[in-house]
Amino acid sequence: MARDESSSYHHGDLARAALDAAYVLVAKQGAAALSMREVAGGLGVTHRALYRHYADREALLDAVAARGYEALADVLPAAPGRTKDAPRAFLQAYAGFALAEPEIYALMMARDGRRMATHPALRAATRRVIALSQQAFGGGPQGSAAQRDRIIALWSLLHGAIALYRAGLIRAGSRKQFVDYMLKLAGERISD
Repeated sequence: MARDESSSYHHGDLARAALDAAYVLVAKQGAAALSMREVAGGLGVTHRALYRHYADREALLDAVAARGYEALADVLPAAPGRTKDAPRAFLQAYAGFALAEPEIYALMMARDGRRMATHPALRAATRRVIALSQQAFGGGPQGSAAQRDRIIALWSLLHGAIALYRAGLIRAGSRKQFVDYMLKLAGERISD
């Protein structure tokens, strides 16, 4: 008797299970290791079953990146008003996530902006991180060009410093020292 693929997955929500499995795989082995067959095999379904939920490997990677941005947003401090400690708290949380989840962070930063624009969950998750950045760093009226430029400069600094730290090109004895160094590099950009 032929197996009915639609009823063969008995653990519940295949889309969520596939995303969970893909997230774990990327976190452990990096985005290059992700394949639809690998995820499907781990779940006990055929890879064709996953295509009902994800158009292709890239769509599954977009979903993993969206979950990564949500996880990042969940650890970033939400501040109803900007305080003098907000930038430090933001940098500590951001760097902590990036260093604790290096493969997920690498995938998040590698997603193409055009793909982000067409993937609603990924777009919403990145906007959430941007909104938290705006709360922490201010820099002009909400949504202004000055604020946008300030956030881009700070995010570029942060992303670049994390990459250099991970590569061993920025040496710091602890994460706190690394964050202190990033604050020093940010200088007047965070003191406005």
